[in-house]
Amino acid sequence: MTSRAVAGTVALGVALALAPLPLIHRTARAQAPAPPAGPKAAALARLAGDAALRATLAERRLARTPDTRDAMVPGLVVVKFRDPGDAAAVAALAAGHRARDVSQPAFTDVHVFRLDPDADVAEAARHLAAEPGVAYAEPVGRAEMHYRPNDPLFRYQWSLEQLDLERTWDINRGVRGEVVVAIVDSGVAYTTLGTDYLQAPDLAGTTFLPGYDFVWDDDVPIDFNGHGTHVTGTVAQSTDNNLGTAGIAFNARIIPIKAVGDDIDELLGAPNVGTAVTVAQAIRFAAEHGAKVINLSLGVRLQSTTLREAVEFAVEQGAFVVASAGNSAEDGNPVFYPAAYAPEIDGVVAVAATDYVQARSPYSNTNDYVELAAPGGNTDEDLNGDGFLDGIVQQTVDLDAFFDTGRFDQFSYLFFQGTSMAAPHVTGLAALLIDQGITEPAVIEAALKHFATDLGPAGRDNEFGYGIINPRATLRGLGLAR
Repeated sequence: MTSRAVAGTVALGVALALAPLPLIHRTARAQAPAPPAGPKAAALARLAGDAALRATLAERRLARTPDTRDAMVPGLVVVKFRDPGDAAAVAALAAGHRARDVSQPAFTDVHVFRLDPDADVAEAARHLAAEPGVAYAEPVGRAEMHYRPNDPLFRYQWSLEQLDLERTWDINRGVRGEVVVAIVDSGVAYTTLGTDYLQAPDLAGTTFLPGYDFVWDDDVPIDFNGHGTHVTGTVAQSTDNNLGTAGIAFNARIIPIKAVGDDIDELLGAPNVGTAVTVAQAIRFAAEHGAKVINLSLGVRLQSTTLREAVEFAVEQGAFVVASAGNSAEDGNPVFYPAAYAPEIDGVVAVAATDYVQARSPYSNTNDYVELAAPGGNTDEDLNGDGFLDGIVQQTVDLDAFFDTGRFDQFSYLFFQGTSMAAPHVTGLAALLIDQGITEPAVIEAALKHFATDLGPAGRDNEFGYGIINPRATLRGLGLAR
């Protein structure tokens, strides 16, 4: 995946679609410290006091390349039993296949077998799948991140201008605070944790509902990477607040869910890494906690039945699912999941990325599962001549400052690129539709496709799907108005 580590971002195992870029504005937020919470607070304190550890993290960040990590997580196999409640059968099979540990992750109906780290997990999965009482067994894929209001930096949000959001807001000005959107990602800078981790200032007016961190197994899904905070901003940045940038569906209520870890999480001893399983857990959690839109700016390179079943469950619960298509068109154009399931599941869409002139962004995957396009940016050009490369700008964690101080208390408005940045544009529009009463996932998908502006060859194609989303035409075409 295209993973360009830049100004304040780390490209990690969830293929972040970030891009170099000058930051516009840096700000620190002074807030009263909240009581520390569990091992994560201790880990934050360790970061603040260990310059050598931060130097190691910075070195990893600079050395990261798209192919640094294998698509499979070593030693892990997912097993679904036909009778998951038969503990004796689970224990017997685990012993027979020399599993070091077996767990049943929350919000799933599968078991995870932890084998020797050097085990051939593909072969082990084949043997386990052949056992009586096993519905399926599969290796575990590593998750990868795909990388006019009075807000003063709105003028740099060319993607919102291109989508005619100002006139769209005349029809539907944000949402009325009743639409729940889940951001399944690297976490969000949504809260303050002691003195070492502060809330992003431009999210102070955004409503957050209780979420979960499936990397640390706690209920504080904070962001050590910046990816999830940036994605959240495009959906629901605090807007019309005389600060920074705007969000498409401002006033939406956000469930922050961390399903993908970073080098920081791993070096501090987080019990899990981002995998197809943690993403599946997150999707089910979101659906069970009232999310009507789920944003997945991430992907896994291995087919995962566990992940597919989680997506199907979410749609059955009434959630519309938005998945980024992938940033690897220049690196072999591999298939990413769950985006690849989109054509087979009504209520799920896979999103490609476009640039300032609505051409396909060069990194954006061109697969037969692409269904829609949205602005994702291209940080190799400045076609609008505003003095900044044409990425998507939002406020997020300033990792450059973190490596200096060891504290997450500085935030910058950074330009990122990627299908990760395209997906939340679609998520925001879906939230506007839901606010107007269009709530069925399959109907939302049909409306987005029908009113999309066709790009490329006539009809659906592998670069743009059915075209770039057209928010105003979609709302007006359905006869919607306040």
